[in-house]
Amino acid sequence: MPQWSWKTILQQTSFAVLGCSVAVWVVGCAEPPQPATPTEEAGHDDDHGDDHGHDHGHDDDHGHDHDHDGDHGHADDAAPAALAPDALEKMIVPDLTTVPQVSPPADKPAPATTTTPPPAKTSTPAPATTSTPAPATTSTPAPAGTTAAKGMKEEKPAAAETSKADSKPAETAQANGAGAGDWPMWGGDPTRNMVNKISGVSLDFEPALEASEGKNLIFTARLGSQTYGNPVVANGKVLVGTNNGGEYRPQHEGDRGVVLCFDDETGEFLWQLTREKLPQGRVNDWPEQGICSTPCVEGNRVWVITNRCEVMCLDLEGFRDNENDGPYTEEADSEQQDADIIWSYDMIETLGVFPHNLATSSPVIHGDYLYLLTSNGVDEAHLEIPAPRSPSFLCMDKNTGEIIWESNEPFDQILHGQWSSPAVGMINGQAQVYMPGGDGWLYAFDGKSGDIVWKFDLNPKDSRWELGGRGTRNNIVSTPVFFENSVILAVGQDPEHGEGVGHIYRVDATKTGDVSPVTPEGEENPNSAQIWHVGGVDADGSITGRKGDLIFRRTISTAAIHDGLVYAPDLSGFLHCIDFKTGERYWEYDAFAAIWGSPMVADGKVFLGDEDGDLVILQAGKEEKVLAEKLFDSSIYSTATFANGKMYVADRSRLYCFKAK
Repeated sequence: MPQWSWKTILQQTSFAVLGCSVAVWVVGCAEPPQPATPTEEAGHDDDHGDDHGHDHGHDDDHGHDHDHDGDHGHADDAAPAALAPDALEKMIVPDLTTVPQVSPPADKPAPATTTTPPPAKTSTPAPATTSTPAPATTSTPAPAGTTAAKGMKEEKPAAAETSKADSKPAETAQANGAGAGDWPMWGGDPTRNMVNKISGVSLDFEPALEASEGKNLIFTARLGSQTYGNPVVANGKVLVGTNNGGEYRPQHEGDRGVVLCFDDETGEFLWQLTREKLPQGRVNDWPEQGICSTPCVEGNRVWVITNRCEVMCLDLEGFRDNENDGPYTEEADSEQQDADIIWSYDMIETLGVFPHNLATSSPVIHGDYLYLLTSNGVDEAHLEIPAPRSPSFLCMDKNTGEIIWESNEPFDQILHGQWSSPAVGMINGQAQVYMPGGDGWLYAFDGKSGDIVWKFDLNPKDSRWELGGRGTRNNIVSTPVFFENSVILAVGQDPEHGEGVGHIYRVDATKTGDVSPVTPEGEENPNSAQIWHVGGVDADGSITGRKGDLIFRRTISTAAIHDGLVYAPDLSGFLHCIDFKTGERYWEYDAFAAIWGSPMVADGKVFLGDEDGDLVILQAGKEEKVLAEKLFDSSIYSTATFANGKMYVADRSRLYCFKAK
């Protein structure tokens, strides 16, 4: 039984009152499963409407109407399907596949002024062809050939399918959560496990707009009007990706991509990275979304992917140290409250990448190597991949921005966008980099050479991709988590596509080759690395207790693994507790709101925010137990962060810092 709280009672009452208006609104905004309009037949099925508008009722007998009223900054942009043909012509973007693969001049990045310049030039980094070892692909690569063939044998969904893969890989790697000190990157460390080792966490706190009005609230700080970046904390600083709604730099007006830096003790604003929007518009740089990449910090350096599809290395001190650190020294913004750019690499201009809607990857560091996804994707009509030969996965020298290796997998099989982030694990003393592909496959690369070690298809072979999220095949938005020589990862889609059938897997990372559960011919794969699988449809109700219900739904969240349990949310608002070794489902918590962020396990508690602005805290363990619910001012699309005895939470427009002990 779900936990009924004051929030739930109010929701049920309000739903009865608003039922009629919501129904009319959904009919007007959601994508109905009906024959395509002439515009849709032309392929222009953009998934971003004015609002979410998708109905997250889990089913009729479950009785919850998950109507998302959160405004994600799309209200000013009508869905492309509604545009007239002449309007579509005006929105056609340049073909970026012809960008020459040559070393760009060391021009300065585009200044963050109120005009709209062409894409920013890169600085000193060298092109992809100058590195050693050799790139993973050639300059004219062949198609990856990883799509599922038609007529393949149907996979039967199950709550926990145990494969022939060894359920106990030989080598054990540490991935038990980051330390109780700094939290310097997405996931705390390269394994990306959302677990923090802090102890003695108190739940005696209350959020408020001002610190004086809350409880154990150290400070609050203004963010932009939309915030999807996750707070990271390192060396006395807190960094968050957002948009320009905070207006900290008065010379920059209007929509911008922004990284804000604050003092981690006082919340004092220190500096801001400001990037203009791309002139191509929402097909490459969706309005008001800001910078969604979570920065990675090491020492006094910060790495982040901007809304302009740039990889940037910044000085953690900004210009507050009164130094312009190079090699790049021609910043347009160089006052004390501006970012000090060390180097910048423009992936659109240099590599011909075509980011669909936004470049969002959160980079990860291992040694001197920086790994990331380029966000290469489909065109605005959702029918073609403008730049299939451009890389999807990159390894760069973190110090110079030089390309070490690149891969253009999955070539022309990208389904939509590529908005995930990589993770790193150690197998037999060798680093593997786990890159989620836009075709729904997980690719494991050798960290040094860029060779593919293994690949795994996270979708049943009979699944099909359909525009607007109406199909059963999914891409990947979540980040892989490496734990005990295996990887936990689930599939999902753009949240605007709404809910649908999903799958989560545990994959043995010690194998090689195609380790999918089923071969391309539709036969059982004797080389399968699947340890377990949760997902599909519960036809007889034996798993969920509801006939025809979905066992696991699409997700954009990253899992947390702690004390033998996996905590994995889905977009529909359910948090699943799964046995790490066997895949057995223990419980399913219903948040009654969409979940975009990820769970954070700290001190035996699971912290999880939702679109209604609730932060729920549950007891970690095999039995569902809600300890507390804290209501914030607006939607929480990010993940709670613990660092140095404090907890940081970013809702849509504000950063909160609480005493954690």
